[in-house]
Amino acid sequence: MDLPIIKFSVDWWNTLHQPSSIIRLDGPTIDSSMLWPLLVMVLAFELLFVTLWLLGIDARLAERRTHALWLRRGASEPAPAAQAQSAVARG
Repeated sequence: MDLPIIKFSVDWWNTLHQPSSIIRLDGPTIDSSMLWPLLVMVLAFELLFVTLWLLGIDARLAERRTHALWLRRGASEPAPAAQAQSAVARG
């Protein structure tokens, strides 16, 4: 809700702010030497976000698979990772 208010306030009271530089009906007024790097960085950030999001999903699925295998083996035995952690903790 805030973003439309901020965008239109910049358009309505442009004595305090410069007019829009990128999203305009008559085309962007920003110089191409600044526009292309901006667009590349926006695309790179989106790619980074999607990559990290997919890696998070993959980690969550691996955790669930590990937990399911641990339950199939029997709840009395700890998972191999838990055994390794307890061995490290014992020193």
